Amino acid sequence: MKFKGLLGIIVLLISFIIYNEKINFSNKYDLNEVNIKNRNFKYINSIFPIESFIKLNDELLICSSFQYPKIFITKEYLSKEIEEGSLYLYNIKKENLQQLKIENFPINVPFHPHGISLYKISNDKYYLFIVNHSIKIDPKENEERIEKILLTFEKKSISLTFKTRIILPQNYFGTLNSLAVIDLNTIYFTTKNYFPLPSFSNDNKNMGNYLYQAKYKLYDWLNILFKRLNLKKTYLYSYNWDNEKINLIENSEGLSNHGLAYNKEKSILYMARPHEKDIKLFEISKNNPCKALLIDTIKTIYNVGNIIYDDEKEKIYAGIFGSTMELINLENNFIKNGTYEDVTTFGGFEEIDIKNNYEITDIILMKNELKGVISGIKINKNIYLSSSYQNGLLIYQRQ
Repeated sequence: MKFKGLLGIIVLLISFIIYNEKINFSNKYDLNEVNIKNRNFKYINSIFPIESFIKLNDELLICSSFQYPKIFITKEYLSKEIEEGSLYLYNIKKENLQQLKIENFPINVPFHPHGISLYKISNDKYYLFIVNHSIKIDPKENEERIEKILLTFEKKSISLTFKTRIILPQNYFGTLNSLAVIDLNTIYFTTKNYFPLPSFSNDNKNMGNYLYQAKYKLYDWLNILFKRLNLKKTYLYSYNWDNEKINLIENSEGLSNHGLAYNKEKSILYMARPHEKDIKLFEISKNNPCKALLIDTIKTIYNVGNIIYDDEKEKIYAGIFGSTMELINLENNFIKNGTYEDVTTFGGFEEIDIKNNYEITDIILMKNELKGVISGIKINKNIYLSSSYQNGLLIYQRQ
């Protein structure tokens, strides 16, 4: 009887959520009016959506790209092998997006890169750390990995060589999102969502479309339910390459933790929590880099996704999006129609001045320019945006 009562409460809560799936926009701006003023865009196409990017220098961006819709929204990856994601190099001056190859990458390991972080050794040598959702047809073989790649920079050409990796336990809670490298032995990473994607048995794939969509919808509703009930169950973790230990960081819980950025000079790690509309500041221990203490919280105007810290200007750059329900509407429309065309979205760019605690919001986008903005960076006068849902880079060119 207790179980039936609890089940009834859950059904009522889910029903409440379904009937209240509204997109909430800020009333700070007349969004359509702002949108008309900001029409100076250039679009650079890519094969798949670009999830994250990081600045190598004022001329080059490294971008991670994978088939987000087919991996996290539809069942397609479970019924056949899908094309792997890729790393790109974007040349700002030449406006050229070039696909990069990783030498010696393990055979039979699918590559679907998500969050990325760069550690500088010298002017021509770096280490690139990559979240890789190594998903296979058999869910039992799926791996959540972090790849460590040597990046060498010679005569303006880049080469990448695989070095080693972390494979997280299969019962790991949720999915990985972003990461930040502190030193060669220490990285931090965030998880998003409360439940991993539902598994899909190859034994019943003939009836699988209905079965999978039912499982996905349950997964979807449970994540929404947790957010509505304010159940903060995603976290920030540190990892030590020497002892291979994963450490949960205290006071890092969130509804869906997202972007990370590191201020090496001040030993401060920034963590974006989009649904809480804030950025948490953690001070990294000098005695033990795997330990971090929460020291402050910066409130943001909008939902902040991935973040990038600019050392020279002491600013955080971020892609911003509308609401959780807006992204879910995008995903549900893709499941139903295979497109995002019918969904209105809101997105843009925020520049946060850490030194003076001042925030600037720029580039308000509606409907067609770029759906589901997740990353943003300012280089010189231009602003670069990307989305988990739409291929390519959108460049806002300042006069």
